[in-house]
Formats: sequence, structure tokens, C-alpha cells
Amino acid sequence: MLSICPIIEKGPTNEHILPIFLALLRDESSDVRLNLFKRLDDLNKVIGLENLQQSIVPALKDLSEDKNWRIKLSVVEQYPALAQQLGEHFFTEKLVPICIKWLNDNIYSIRVAAITNLKELTRVLGSNWAERHIIKHLLELKNETNYLHRLTVLFGIAELSSVISSDIIKKYFTPLLS
Repeated sequence: MLSICPIIEKGPTNEHILPIFLALLRDESSDVRLNLFKRLDDLNKVIGLENLQQSIVPALKDLSEDKNWRIKLSVVEQYPALAQQLGEHFFTEKLVPICIKWLNDNIYSIRVAAITNLKELTRVLGSNWAERHIIKHLLELKNETNYLHRLTVLFGIAELSSVISSDIIKKYFTPLLS
């Protein structure tokens, strides 16, 4: 449905597709909502996400806490693209807390995907963004009682080291590893 938005342009999209999209965001099925986010770029190209941001966030929060770990994993994988579409400020304010929460998830695959997600987000938004919004939260995991969550810090350092500046590595990672 969303793939036809660029073809029919703004007027018909607002009139016909947008109401369906908003209704489907409230669908009971996680798969339906997830598939909407996978094709969100088509809608964004036509009407822009400024109008949808308030509708998107609650649906993303629900999906990010889904009981089915595969749904949650798919949501994690969508976040770098969403960061580009929603813009740095909105994404950081509304969705970064969810990214941080995934680092403590009970499912190993979600924690690993969350680290990969942070790496991709850093690639998209830059080292300085990671320093301001991510690194402190990642390093706080060193104090977790669960050793699996403490290991997440080491995995995160290994992944992020390839996309952040050497100054940030020296400032934050080296003291922790010494």
C-alpha cells in the first residue's frame, strides 16, 4: 500500500492512504505494524514524517516491547533508517531511550542487535552524537549485577570502536579497559 504513495502523490496519499496507515498503526498484529515501518520511507517521500511523528512513536514503543523477540529484533534493525527519516533531534529525544533499554534485554540476540544498531546510528549521526547520547549509557552497564549485561559493555566497545573517533576511544574506553 505504501509503495504506491510516490506514484499517486501528496493529495491522494493524504486523502486515501494516510487514514489507512494510521488505522493500521493501531492493529493488534505486531507483524502488520512492523511491515508499515519497513515501508515508511515511501510515505515519507510524499508527505514527510513531520505530520506523523506523534502517531509513529507510540506504535514504535509498543513494537519495541513486543513479547515476540523476533518482532523486537526486526524493530531494532529499522532504527538507523528511522533516524535518517525522523531527524536527529526527534529521534534522539523520543527513541534513543528505547535503544538504551535494549542493551539490558533478556534475549541475547536483542542485546547484540542493539549494539549493532548503536554502531549504525553512530555511523549515521556521528561520533559526537554517540558521545553525547550513547556512550555514557553503554558504560553504565559495567555496574550491572548480571554478568551477561556487563559483557554487553565489552561487545559495545568492540563495535563502536570502528566508527568513533580515537579521541573518544581514549577518553572513555581506554580507562575502562585499563
